[in-house]
Amino acid sequence: MEIEQLFENLMNEASSRKQTSLRIINNICNEQILRNSPDFSIATIGKISKLQGGPSEQAIRNKNGEAYRLLISAWSNKSKQKNKSISKPDNFDLLQHIQNPSIRAEVGLLFAEIKQLRGENRILKALNKDKIIIDRSMHIANHNTSNIEFIPNFTLDTAEKHALLQAINPQIIEDNGWSIQKNGSILNENGRKIFEAYFVSAIKKVLDSNH
Repeated sequence: MEIEQLFENLMNEASSRKQTSLRIINNICNEQILRNSPDFSIATIGKISKLQGGPSEQAIRNKNGEAYRLLISAWSNKSKQKNKSISKPDNFDLLQHIQNPSIRAEVGLLFAEIKQLRGENRILKALNKDKIIIDRSMHIANHNTSNIEFIPNFTLDTAEKHALLQAINPQIIEDNGWSIQKNGSILNENGRKIFEAYFVSAIKKVLDSNH
């Protein structure tokens, strides 16, 4: 049932005093919608209503407050439906609303950098998934020589290995217009560094330790 129809039915069944209270409740709920507020709790509506001379929270909760609760519930459902219908625009849609080409290009680069940072963050989480154990035991070959062994204590699953391999896959890098430098850094098509020096060798070492 539409809110307008419900409100009309409730008004027809109410006394003149209760009609005044219903109008106050109805107006408050409508204002919540206009403010994009998702709060249609009886506590909140009752508090605002009391300030405007309408029924208090307790009056709404009472047995005789069923009409108020029905009205509030209807507005709450409308708010939820409205929020579901509002989809979050993607980056491409947002860029189309920027008229200035240079600003649009800069914002596009920012979006690309954010995406890149998120990717790096996922890689770092994979690399830091487990602890690294340092074995401090001394292995003496002779009286003058000792070694400290660093033992990696993490194992990558197939998906994680695949993700790291893709990160340094020459074909994928080429397809994106990127390039691998001698120091292991990766530059994008504009010559901007997207992965620091030794990134490629670091990934290879991680993969080599997980054969």
